[in-house]
Amino acid sequence: MSNRKKKPNRSGKVTSSLADHKRVGKALIPPIMQITGMSFSSWANSRLPEMLWACLVITVIPREEAIEAFRDIASIGIRYRRDDDREQEPKEALGWSLRHSDLPNQPRELFNALVSRVLRCHSGLQALRPLLLLENLPGRDWWKAALAAEATEDDWQTLGQAVLKTFDHQSQEATDVRWLSVLFKLGLGEIFVMEEMRERIQEIIEYPHRGDMRSVRPSIRSMEMAIISIKPNLEPNPWPESFWAYTLEQTHCLPAPLEARGRVTHDPKVLGKAINDVREALLGHWFTSLSTTGLNPKHDGVFGFGFFALACLAEMSMGPLSSAITGRLLLRSLTECRISLAYLVRCGSDEMWKKFRSYGAGQAKLALLKHEEMSGQKPRFVTQEALETLANEDYFQEYVEIDLGHWAGKDLRRLAEESGTKEDYDRYYGWASGFVHGQWSAMRDSNFTHCLNPLHRFHRIPLPFHRMLEPTTDDAVHLVNCILNDVNAAYQGFDKRFKVEEVPGDKEEDAEAPAERA
Repeated sequence: MSNRKKKPNRSGKVTSSLADHKRVGKALIPPIMQITGMSFSSWANSRLPEMLWACLVITVIPREEAIEAFRDIASIGIRYRRDDDREQEPKEALGWSLRHSDLPNQPRELFNALVSRVLRCHSGLQALRPLLLLENLPGRDWWKAALAAEATEDDWQTLGQAVLKTFDHQSQEATDVRWLSVLFKLGLGEIFVMEEMRERIQEIIEYPHRGDMRSVRPSIRSMEMAIISIKPNLEPNPWPESFWAYTLEQTHCLPAPLEARGRVTHDPKVLGKAINDVREALLGHWFTSLSTTGLNPKHDGVFGFGFFALACLAEMSMGPLSSAITGRLLLRSLTECRISLAYLVRCGSDEMWKKFRSYGAGQAKLALLKHEEMSGQKPRFVTQEALETLANEDYFQEYVEIDLGHWAGKDLRRLAEESGTKEDYDRYYGWASGFVHGQWSAMRDSNFTHCLNPLHRFHRIPLPFHRMLEPTTDDAVHLVNCILNDVNAAYQGFDKRFKVEEVPGDKEEDAEAPAERA
């Protein structure tokens, strides 16, 4: 693995960098969340179901024809346009929308005009008929009367395709539907337009035939989100969640197929022999550098790190463990060993080596005392005899202090910064720690896949058996070599290392499912 520091490359990224985040206490706040009064409104969760009829139209009917239908439907709002004279009471159309939840509470003539315009399209009935599958659809009686048809089993496929096409709030189809909501509000006169926005509004009115779509489309999405606040009724709407609950009940999960993650770069037999060779060489160097049979915290500690690191690597190389959860637990341990040893070798004194050793003895004593005081079933992974031996090895336990902090009085991040190992800390410690602590992302990555059914919102599905992840061996070999470098720095003359193959950087993979964004 190369130690050469590379400049971060975020070409094409629309997300904020780590430096863009603001630290507040122990939290890093992204820029958008620093805006006062920021609130969330999910397109996929809430607004897509509300505009489901339009999602079906843009999916089934050719886009050019669908856009013209949307334009005509939006123009209906002009009939109910508010008076611009602010001294007058607003007309009853205030807060009207084309959403499923609102349509039954508005004039039926508006609803009929909407449906009749869609039905004028060649595939209009095919587009709207899947709505009749939904027993809990707001105003279902109106829809059934207007369509004068019965849903078919094939309509489930159409419904799924519509959700799939519009699930991503930035997709072309979703943007078209969101444009319709904006255009209708413009027709009602509910959007106040400043003079400097006149050209952009004209581009939206003539969409998609005017202006640069690279700037017009984001403007549409921003305005669609903004008009949510126009509606006076802020009570939670049960329809969106009811829709998702119904489609979950009526359709089956489609687990995504598992794909191989990563590639093995080391032959297990070759690596096993290399580990044995390095260990044999390290053992020889231990004897060569041994100067006393008395307590020698530095000598024992330096070589202890080396032998422990080789043991972790050996276990990691057994069978599939490198690609399993276990591999990540061991990688985390190796990272902490690499940083701790580097700090002790580069920044530590003889006194610090003594503290490191006595801290370990104190932890053994603490575990021993707790073990003795336990009632009921005691742990079986360690015996009281083993703890007694470790706690009393250097000194009688009554002379051993128990340090409840850290042996260096600093956290691992600080040790990494002061020892020049911050890059390895950033590379390995954070993500690997998630597997040690049982954090959600680690659980999700190892034990879940997603559902390919769009009507299930691409939700998570537990795997029958946890997946194998990217192998950890290459990273472990790098860390072990770093540890061996510091062994040599402390006791010169040890040059045995593992040969590290350069592994090309992984290309970004497509997300498993469409991202759920606002």
